[in-house]
This record gives sequence, structure tokens and C-alpha cells, in this order.
Amino acid sequence: MKKKFFLPFFIVVVLMASSVIPAYGAAEPGQPENTVPNGVTQEQWDRLNDDTIEFDELPDLVRYFNPDMLNSTDTIYDSLDNQRYIHDEMIRNIMDLKDEVDELENSGATDTVEGMEQYMILNMTVKGMKISAEKMGRSLDYLNRSNSSVQSNISRAAKNYTYYANQTMFSYNSALSNLTTLQKVAELSNAALEVQKLSVKQGISTEAAVLSAQKELLSAQSSLLKLDNTIDSLRRSLCLMTGYSKEAVPAIGGLPELDTITVSAIDLEADTAKAIRNNYNLISKRHTTSNHSTTGTKDKEASNSEGEQNVGITMQSYYQAVLQAKSSYEAACISYEKAALEKEKADHSFKLGLLSKINYMQAQMSYFEAESAKQNAYVSLYQAYDTYRWAVNGIIMASEQ
Repeated sequence: MKKKFFLPFFIVVVLMASSVIPAYGAAEPGQPENTVPNGVTQEQWDRLNDDTIEFDELPDLVRYFNPDMLNSTDTIYDSLDNQRYIHDEMIRNIMDLKDEVDELENSGATDTVEGMEQYMILNMTVKGMKISAEKMGRSLDYLNRSNSSVQSNISRAAKNYTYYANQTMFSYNSALSNLTTLQKVAELSNAALEVQKLSVKQGISTEAAVLSAQKELLSAQSSLLKLDNTIDSLRRSLCLMTGYSKEAVPAIGGLPELDTITVSAIDLEADTAKAIRNNYNLISKRHTTSNHSTTGTKDKEASNSEGEQNVGITMQSYYQAVLQAKSSYEAACISYEKAALEKEKADHSFKLGLLSKINYMQAQMSYFEAESAKQNAYVSLYQAYDTYRWAVNGIIMASEQ
């Protein structure tokens, strides 16, 4: 018998409030029977139904199409199961990729340039996905433990689902940014194998060298397959959260451009004050009545004060994470610019016949690696800033407060 999980009260309220949230999500995005909800322009609705999932559309896609937000009470038990499934899928993908990383390290494959590239790419993907998985875990914990009042429950639930969808999209973009580099590793490994085969025919290499090159190629292809599977799994999870069927194949956009000037202009003091005012747990505590005794009043005041201090500490931590991610992104941009210049030189040398195909492909791989590192650094920066903004708007996962 399938184990059922009880949803926190505020999610139950959301799913029961059919009179508050009309069932616009009966059909998935893009279906002709979808009608425009009140308060939404035709242009906005057309964009939500254009078979493309964009980062800035996630709040509305969740609101109008996520089945857990819209279906009747008979789906209450399945809601948290869906969230757990997505989280568990990501954990399984992380474990698979981690096994691949360990295999590369233990097999000695990292002794070669190609093997080290595979190792670095997969390791970077694992690290990025772990961050998202940890945040998803906190979100699940938050959903399980929350027992806020009915006030703002619909908005709160939608924000939590959107936060969850954001983390999935961060992981998707991070994994996707590594795909080109890993494809280049496989291409280079294949070229190296062909060179070894030719060298054997010319009597300047051995069959052992060919077997070694074949092993490296198989390893690269295996890593590429696992990354492809990871990307597909994340895509399906994102479709599930935005109301698409499992057969749907909507396009998934990248992350919007984040203005670093906006990031630099963060006002921590003002944002912390907003976070304290907006924090759902603190709002719940403020509306909790004491026993009207002097001791009860003091205990409530002490609890509220402690909660506000914890939010302040968390905001400081998030702010430092944004600054660190911004610094890492700026460094990655500089490295990418240098790699682009080196690639231009390699392009020129290759055209003049001054560079072998293998050496040229290695130069290309260095460029794609720098490009991938830059893209990953951008995802990390956006993720850090996004987490900070969620906190300002009242969403801090329970284990972080």
C-alpha cells in the first residue's frame, strides 16, 4: 500500500479553496480550451501558453496550472508525494553522477587531460545540484512543519511551489551549461582514439594504447549519457510543477539577465527590516495569543525577539552568499575572456596549418570549459540573489531560521 503523507494545514486550505482559485489548470498550458483568468491580460496568457517555460513565468505557471494548487481534496495526499519524488529524483541523479566522478578518480582516468576535464565537469555539476537539492530538502521540511493560520495561505503555498520550481530550473540550467563541454570531451576522446588507431597502422603505437583510448572514449560517452539523463529528469520535474503532462516537450528558457548594479545596490538593513515584517513564521507568532499573564506576555515577546534575530542572522548569511557568488562570477568572466582570446589564436593557427587537429580540439575544450564555468557561476549568483529576495518576501526555509 502506498504510504501517504499529510500536507501542512496551509496547503490543505489552498487545495480546498476551489471557490478562491478557479480551476484554470484543468488543462495543461497551451490547450485551446484554456480561458483567460480575471486580472490577466491576453498577452500575458498567450505567453503562459506558448509551450515555453521561462523563469519569470514560473509564479503564474504554478498558480494557474500546477495540479496540486488547483485540484480538489482527493489529491491532497499526492501533493507532498510529488514534491518528494522530484527531490528524490534529484538525489538519485546526484548519486549517479557522483559514482561516475568516483569511478573517474579511482580508475586513474584523471591522469589524462580528457579524463580530468570529465572529472571537473561532472564534479561541478554535482556540486551545483547538491545546493539545489539541499534547498529543496529545506522546502520539504518547511511544507511538513508549517502550521500557520489561514491568512495568506494561498499566496504562501504558491510562493513555496514557485521557490521549488526555481531550484529545479537552477539545476537544469547548471547541468545544461556543462553539456557542451562534456560533448567536446567525448569528441576529443574519439579523435584521440582515431589517432591511436592510425599510429598502430604506422607502427608507432601499440594495441594497448588503442585499448586505453577506447576506455577513455567509453568513459566520456557514459558521463555524457548520465548528464543527458539528468537534464531530462530535471526537465520532466519542471514540467510536472508547471502543469505540463509527462508527454509534453515545452522549450525551457535560460535565466534572465541579472543586473550586477542591482546586486551591488542591495540595502541589507532595509531588506532585513522587510524580511522581518514579511516572514510568515513571525507573522504567525505575532498573531498567536499569550495566556495574558505577565510571564506569558514576556515569553511571547522573547520568542518574537529571538525569531527576528534569527531572520537577521539568516539575511546576513544570504547577503554574504550573494557577495561571494558575485565575486566568483566576475572572476569567471575574466577567465572566459582570456580563454576566448586563446581560442581566437588557436582558430588562426589551425587555419594556417600550424596546429594539429588534436591540439586545436584541446584549445576548443579549454574555451568551452571556461564558458561552462562562467555559466555555472552565473547560475550560482542568480540562485544566491533569488534566495535573498525570497527571504525579503517572507520565505525562509524552516531549518535556516
